[in-house]
Parts: sequence; structure tokens; C-alpha cells
Amino acid sequence: MTPRTHERPRHDRAVGALLGAPAAAALEAPHSEPNPPTALERLTHAALEELTTTEEAPHPPTDPTDRAWVRALRALARTGTPPEHLPELDDAPHHDPRGASWKTLTRTPPTPHDPARGSFACDHLVQAVRAAHHAHDLPTALYTGALAGALWGASALPARALRGIGAHIDPHTPTTRALRLAGPTPTEGNWPLSPLSSEDGHTFPSFAVPHPLDPHVLLGDMEYLRSNPHRVDTVVSLCRTHPDDAPHLPHHDWLRFWLHDSSAANANLHFTLNEAAAAVADLRAQGRRVLLHCWAGASRTPAVATRYAVTAFGAPLLPTMADMIRTVGGHLDNPSLSRAVAELDGRELPDPAKSLFNGHLPPRRTPTG
Repeated sequence: MTPRTHERPRHDRAVGALLGAPAAAALEAPHSEPNPPTALERLTHAALEELTTTEEAPHPPTDPTDRAWVRALRALARTGTPPEHLPELDDAPHHDPRGASWKTLTRTPPTPHDPARGSFACDHLVQAVRAAHHAHDLPTALYTGALAGALWGASALPARALRGIGAHIDPHTPTTRALRLAGPTPTEGNWPLSPLSSEDGHTFPSFAVPHPLDPHVLLGDMEYLRSNPHRVDTVVSLCRTHPDDAPHLPHHDWLRFWLHDSSAANANLHFTLNEAAAAVADLRAQGRRVLLHCWAGASRTPAVATRYAVTAFGAPLLPTMADMIRTVGGHLDNPSLSRAVAELDGRELPDPAKSLFNGHLPPRRTPTG
């Protein structure tokens, strides 16, 4: 299946490139303003311009080292693979954040992907940022964050970085900027410039139910977020959102994860599901009331709700997953979510419908359009 425009991996990586530097600041200097240096912002913008249509940057810098760094970030965002030979960066002075960030990114060892053991390939992002800060300085960590974000995508940003970014800026602003730069240009009336009016032509009435194991966590949909602004004080969103969906929420109390409800559309699926569930647990440990939601509350929401139940309460995987899907009137149209939740628990789930419901799926909520 061809990914829809917003599901293209290049868009995940383009947004990751612009969020990477503020994420690095949130991780390594949480009390400082996350604004990247002007030079870094200029280079990142040059690298992302018309990303989806041309291999080379339309307006590359004239400085050779700048041009090489732009080429590196653009290649990472376009292909997810670093260029093999960039002598301008390899030979840059030790104190130059352009060369130092490139060398740190490419020389930080890869992380084994073993979800059942809590190890994810995209953990490399945090490790590279930390290595850059320890070996060099914060500016180098910010440059490294941009490169690592372009390599791994916005879906690889940990919850603590997302919340740290939100303490200073609305993350929707750089998200929109990245998608404008990368192309195709978003049109007025459509996301990310406007709130979603439907997803795949479907809309759902306001819906929320208490989590079966924690009544202070509501499992709901987008319309509930929009129509019940003061029922919860923190939100974990698992779908595309817009600031107008919840204008009352402080940005740091609204964690927005890059997660799609399509098979094979999520580059860092295990990590994202695990981080979203951990975010719910952290917010609950602070005594917060949490809305966990996606567009319909029927697929991504029960997947993360299951992971939260397993990790926070030791709930058994299969009966809990079945209970969550029944609770929200959900479905298994995208079995990759259920399989990934099972793999986080060290289990294989080749046929979720058979394992959870003996092939007889429960009734599902239906859209209004």
C-alpha cells in the first residue's frame, strides 16, 4: 500500500530534523531556551527545502563546510542513510560543531533493536546527542540533534524531550514549517495548517471511557478532546493534531506522538508505543488526569492502553489487549499495532484476531460519516 502523504517516512524525518535541536536542548540543558543557533536553523532549512522532489538542495550554501553539512542532513532526511564520503566534515576542526556533529553521529555505535529488552535502534538518537554534549559542547549537541532527528524521525523523540520542547514552544510550529519546506506544500483548510475535519472520510462523535485499570486515564477520540476541554489536565495524542484542537492546554501538558494507524507506516513503532505508554505512567505518577486518544479511539488508543496496563500494573498481555479493544469498541484493522505491543512483552502474535477473540471480533463503534 502506498503511504498517504502525511505517512511518508521523509515527512517523519523532516519534522525530526527541525525538532532535533530543541529536543537535544531539552535532553541536555532542560532549563535553557531550546532555540537553535541562527546558523543551524538556516542550514537545516536549506537542507529540507523541496526535500520530496529534488535530490539536491535548491539553494545550497556557498561555504564548503556548510554545503557538506546541508548535503548530509538532506541525505539523511531523504533516504534514512548517511552519505559515505564528506571530507569537508571529516576534516573539520575539532571545535567546529558542523564537523563534530557529523563525526559524533556516524561514530556513535548503533543500538541493538530488541524491544522485549527495552532496547530500540532509534535510541541511537539520544546516545549521539549525549555523546556530542559530553565530548564537545551544547551547540555541537544541537547540531547532532538535527542530524539524528533527520536520521531517525520525529517518531524517535522520547517523551521527556517532547515535554521539554513543549515547556518553551508549541511543537506544531516547527512541524508545520518542516512540512512546508519538504513539500508538497500543504494547502489551506488541510492539516497541518488547519485541524483535521475527518480521517479517511470518517468522523466520530465525542467518546471517552475510563481505562479499566485506572479510572484517572480516559481512553477517547479527537472529538472528546475538542468538546471537553476541562475534563482532563494532560493529554497524550496518538494522531495528527492542531493547536485549535485544545487551545486551553499548556504545550508541556500535551504530548503529541508521531504515530500512524497504517501497517508499515511507522518507522519506530515499538519505541513510539512504549514511550507513549511510559508518558501516561509518568503523568499519572504526578497525580495528573490523562486523556489518551487518537482520531477514533479504536486502534492506536487501545494498543497504548494495553502497554500501559502491562507495564504499570503487571496485567496479563492477551486478556488485557482483548479487554481494551472491547472497552473502546475498537478493531484490528491494523494488526501491526497489536503485534508490536506483544513483541514489547516478548510475545509473538501472528494472528491477533484468532489469539484475542478466537476469530470472532467484538462489535465496533461506527463512524458518523
